[in-house]
Amino acid sequence: LSKDERDAYISLLERRMQHEPLQYIIGKWDFHFLTGLKIKKPMLCPRPETEELVELVLAEVGNLLRDWKEKRKMRILDVGCGTGAIGIAIANKYPAAVQVVALDVLPEAVDLSNDNAEQFLSRYSAHGDSKLGVKSIYEAMLCSATHFTNNTTNTSRDLSKKKYKMNFDIVVSNPPYIPLKDMIDLSSDVVEYESYEALCGGVDGLNVIR
Repeated sequence: LSKDERDAYISLLERRMQHEPLQYIIGKWDFHFLTGLKIKKPMLCPRPETEELVELVLAEVGNLLRDWKEKRKMRILDVGCGTGAIGIAIANKYPAAVQVVALDVLPEAVDLSNDNAEQFLSRYSAHGDSKLGVKSIYEAMLCSATHFTNNTTNTSRDLSKKKYKMNFDIVVSNPPYIPLKDMIDLSSDVVEYESYEALCGGVDGLNVIR
């Protein structure tokens, strides 16, 4: 190894010795059939359990498509998209049949999700509106679940002006669900690096679900 390569390698080892997740150190991770999904701090690192959630949703999508008579794509809402792993994995399986809209409150999560969508779904653009490109298959937007509404009484000036297309057929989410009292028990590679807001679901873990 050259000196630069050796120094870079030592730097990576030092980061891991500080319990930084491998996903952040490498900058990407494999998820479902997505090879090299981009990962950045503080978005949650994709986990095997989340792949199980994707499989459950894909099974439901498949069941619905067998009797699908609508002259439109099936619309899926992903609440709290993070890296985009869930929604992109679903769209990757059924690019011609689904349109995924993803929400997150972190601007960096929205940017990363759309970046990952371009990486994995751009080859399917022909299955959607050519003018919209990947957005006709997957689009992440900066918005909370609470503000994703067309209710004109919304107090947020910017969000209340925007009209969202609703009528979703499936809603999927891997929301913050860890009760506040359990946060202290999380390992350091989780609680010191991954987004607190994406982990903690309030006193009983059900804030977002409500």
